[in-house]
Amino acid sequence: MGRSYRLILNDDGGRGHWNWVAPLSTEQYLNAVFGAQVQDKPVDALFWCGLQNPAGAANYGTKVGEVRGSRMIRFPTTSDWTFGRTLRGMLDAGQDPLTLICDRGHELGRHVWLSMRFNDAHHCYGEVLENNNKTTQLYLDRPDLRIGPDHGWPYDYPTRVWDYAKAEVREYVHELLAEAYLGYDVDGVELDLMRHPMLFARHNVEEGSKLLNDWMQQLRVLADEAADRKGRPQGIAVRVPSCDPACAEIGIDWRTWVAERWIDVLTASCFHAAEHDADLAPFVEGCRNTPVQAHWCVELTPGFPHVEHRQSLYYGGRPLGPATEHLRAMALSAYEQDVDGLYFFNTHFAFERHSTHPDVAFLNELHDPDLLRSRDQIYLVNRDVPTAHNMFFESAPPRPLPRTLTSNDPTCAFTITVGTDLSDAARARALRSAVLRICLKGLTPQDTIEVSWEGRPLTGDFEPPLAPGTWEQWNGLHFWVADLARTDCASARGRHKCTVRLVERNPLIDEGITVDFVELDIRFWHMPGMPISQPIHRRL
Repeated sequence: MGRSYRLILNDDGGRGHWNWVAPLSTEQYLNAVFGAQVQDKPVDALFWCGLQNPAGAANYGTKVGEVRGSRMIRFPTTSDWTFGRTLRGMLDAGQDPLTLICDRGHELGRHVWLSMRFNDAHHCYGEVLENNNKTTQLYLDRPDLRIGPDHGWPYDYPTRVWDYAKAEVREYVHELLAEAYLGYDVDGVELDLMRHPMLFARHNVEEGSKLLNDWMQQLRVLADEAADRKGRPQGIAVRVPSCDPACAEIGIDWRTWVAERWIDVLTASCFHAAEHDADLAPFVEGCRNTPVQAHWCVELTPGFPHVEHRQSLYYGGRPLGPATEHLRAMALSAYEQDVDGLYFFNTHFAFERHSTHPDVAFLNELHDPDLLRSRDQIYLVNRDVPTAHNMFFESAPPRPLPRTLTSNDPTCAFTITVGTDLSDAARARALRSAVLRICLKGLTPQDTIEVSWEGRPLTGDFEPPLAPGTWEQWNGLHFWVADLARTDCASARGRHKCTVRLVERNPLIDEGITVDFVELDIRFWHMPGMPISQPIHRRL
């Protein structure tokens, strides 16, 4: 590699297209790619998703694959026309986007990698979408290369994605990547195995994994050949499920790839809606004492709103993505587990689609754990959503929340990985508050709830008050709140266990009480001139 990365930014290839009036000039296009998210930011490498799927849909002037949307004479949608107008205009003028992006990135002192969505399904959700600009003619002509209906997975899309157990698929993808390594000034290629995470039929995972290992070894030979020609290292990166057993379940043998030095960057990632915390120890330990860098993916899609998806209704806000305080906490949770760096996916949601972070200022902080530890943070406990790991992988446990407490099953326990030493901050009189906020649904004054932190009982209050005649949200929704800074539970850094127990339930109610949402909201006394932020639920 020759260089370590603290921050990697993945761009899905849509900058300069989806949110811009077509056509763009070359400089306008490059500014769309680099201006907000890379230039003047401590981003070490841009992973540009120019290769959309193994069927060869490319956002650049490929000769092996098919330029994205080139099948279309007329466009089915305005978005397709917008994308095609700028891309075709650049290529017609002799300006290849991948060449332009490599050149501009290198001018800015950044590494540029081509990211390939290894088995993306955007063109075949539910059915084959012939009018999708990611659907190539080869994909339409060769249905025999798909995994097919007997795939054995508990959802539908693997029927229509390509099967890497088939030699022709592996050989074609090798040709696509050879063109990138040898024909463009890239610094490496990323295989995005999370778009989408099925590569073989279920009954063929063991054999498919062996075939993929052989293919990865060949790709390493190709990357080294490109390095010899260019006179500098050429990398291979992979993005894999952040639940280690899920990797084995679908045939991703990343440990062999690390041990054999076939890859250079390993990113552990959720699929879509953000993870606030993950067990990264297998990946960190697996890469320790090797040249392979271990990263964690920070996901910025609107599946993670300012307050949390379902809670946006209660707070009156809209789900528009994580606030800076959330991102600091997510980063610190990963740094606390000794990752080499962070990887950002779908960053454009933050500055282009919803403009919640128009200048992407959080990137100026997240490379520096020491800086983050002195700034406000909000830690959230993972919630189940339709795109969580356990929805894809049988080996992945469900996320901790929501959880319904009943008389027969009265206890809910979860962990929060805190990246700041609250006890030190409290002694230094820098800690303003560390509010543990637990959203409980279905409460009545006849119920008794007990909350403990690392086995020590906490005393808390309800917001709004749980008193007859006072106002409450629908469905008996109240927040149990305690400030750890006012107790002797202001903890050191690391993983901490919190337990919620239903001691007594209103005997006239059949349904249980739901622990719906949990956050640890940490605030510091700020130096003069530092922005003073307010708790997220108050500022919406």
